[in-house]
Amino acid sequence: MRDENIIQDKRWKRLFWKVIIIPHKIVMFIIITFTILIFSFAFIFIMYKFENPLEGDFINYVLTIHSKIKFSGIEKEKKNERFEVRFARLSFFSGQVSVRKEGRLRWDTAVKDLSLGTRDIIRTYSNSYAEVAFDDGNILQIKPDSLVVIGNLTEDAWTKEKHSSVKLMESDIEADIKKPEVIGSKFNIETPNAVASIKDEAKIAIKVTNEQTSQIKVFTGSVDVQVSDENVKVKPAEAIEISSNKEIVKIKDLPEGPVLYTPENQKEFFYKGIEDSGVILKWEGDSKSVKYHLEIAKDIHFVDLLISKDDLLEKSVYLQEMPQGAYYWRVRGINRDGYKGASSDLRTFKIVFDNTPPRILIGNILILSEKNGIILYITGETEPNTELTINDKKLKADAAGRFRGFFNAKGDKEVLRIEAFDVVGNRTYLEKIVSIK
Repeated sequence: MRDENIIQDKRWKRLFWKVIIIPHKIVMFIIITFTILIFSFAFIFIMYKFENPLEGDFINYVLTIHSKIKFSGIEKEKKNERFEVRFARLSFFSGQVSVRKEGRLRWDTAVKDLSLGTRDIIRTYSNSYAEVAFDDGNILQIKPDSLVVIGNLTEDAWTKEKHSSVKLMESDIEADIKKPEVIGSKFNIETPNAVASIKDEAKIAIKVTNEQTSQIKVFTGSVDVQVSDENVKVKPAEAIEISSNKEIVKIKDLPEGPVLYTPENQKEFFYKGIEDSGVILKWEGDSKSVKYHLEIAKDIHFVDLLISKDDLLEKSVYLQEMPQGAYYWRVRGINRDGYKGASSDLRTFKIVFDNTPPRILIGNILILSEKNGIILYITGETEPNTELTINDKKLKADAAGRFRGFFNAKGDKEVLRIEAFDVVGNRTYLEKIVSIK
């Protein structure tokens, strides 16, 4: 009896679903669909009345919308195929630099000439530096304690326009943007509160602090900066500061790069020891510079800084007790508001300690018979620019260390007394007897 009740109960449930539930769901589906159609038609009709396209032909208006919906996906695919993907490369780095490739969680140690693409991230730590080279010749110089994300890198296959972009988190960078080969190409640099767009040749510097303020300096060229709905054009020798709440402060009269005078580039200074060493550096600035920032480093990228002085009022400085080695130096002007301008050209000099007496090598000695007697023609080699005396006659070696001279012989044997003094005062003495027959 119990089993019969259970079977009867299941029959009632199946009947309930067939007669009540399923028809109810069908009716609700029809009502919802019909309601959506009515609202869609009403929306299209309102848009039609508002735009009144095609001289009031409502059917054509509907067909136009249908075509847009139908082909939008196809057009998007064609658009994506139109743009070719480009890559940049890590052309140089120094110190601790890490790279995180797109889609990875781990940071890898940087390697030279590493290929970089969209959404790759570069991080420089203290006392480190990196350079990113783009295929259009643009260079991005990333200074210590920076985080840079590679953005869009594409080329339009139809117009050949190249679009590049990077995003700066807390960063300090300089960019050397070359003149594009195709008009319409551009390089965008995005900060947390602005986008700097560069469409022509320019040299700029951008710094983003951990308080999310941005400073954009333009040394040459011009840059369009978009801040919210405001577009600001930054011209040469100008800068803007953008606060975290996107307030803009415009800065003018950035100094031009100073001209370096002394010493000449790649000059070598010779001393006996560190206590004797000393170098005078001289430069000339423009009228906007009230003081100067001098940087001296052991490397060409100024990562290993030895001297960084930004309070120099004079246009020269005397450096004492400099250790032996090669040095790189540059100068920036600072205006009355404390803003640094463009850097001077880079120069290098070298300090050499020399306690070795100069060598003296005597070459062939020609004995010439003249009307006034016997003349000796002497040639030889020593250190470059060394001063010599041969029998009290003064000579000076050339830049290659060669010397020559004529001397009158006074007997059958001539004693040549030769002394050589190098630039630091080291002395060598040599006697040579010449037999004259």
